[in-house]
Amino acid sequence: MLSLVLASLTLSLNVLQSPPASRPDFSGPWTMDRSRSQSAESATLEIKQSATEIIIVTTSGGQTSTRTYPVEVSPHSASETISAGHTHASWDGTKLVTEAVTDIKGQTVSYRQLRFLNASGTEMTVETITIVQHGYGIKDGKNYSTTKDVYVKTK
Repeated sequence: MLSLVLASLTLSLNVLQSPPASRPDFSGPWTMDRSRSQSAESATLEIKQSATEIIIVTTSGGQTSTRTYPVEVSPHSASETISAGHTHASWDGTKLVTEAVTDIKGQTVSYRQLRFLNASGTEMTVETITIVQHGYGIKDGKNYSTTKDVYVKTK
């Protein structure tokens, strides 16, 4: 009986000490597949990924923007207030979560994107929720939008 308890304890310790699942690599150039995407404009992305930050260069409508997301160990809680200008990234299993808060014409706007790859790593799906923080509620109105876009890795 004692050997069964020791074997269970050893197995439990080995499981607790095993390394976390490897993170997928989103690095590289990506082109939106318009036929499977919901965003209003087509876009291309260039993603640079390291253990400490994610850099995403977006080109859309003839304009290019760069956003850097420091990788945080744990995501912010849903009730936490995040100020304009803040960006961060975290992991939800193998999904990359990027969040940003910005100010557009006096309105605070929050973006949360969930990125995940297909099994071969050649397609990336990006689910985005955009929330306009206007400080009041509208009955039956919504202050957010959601989109789902599919990108294909380019060479």
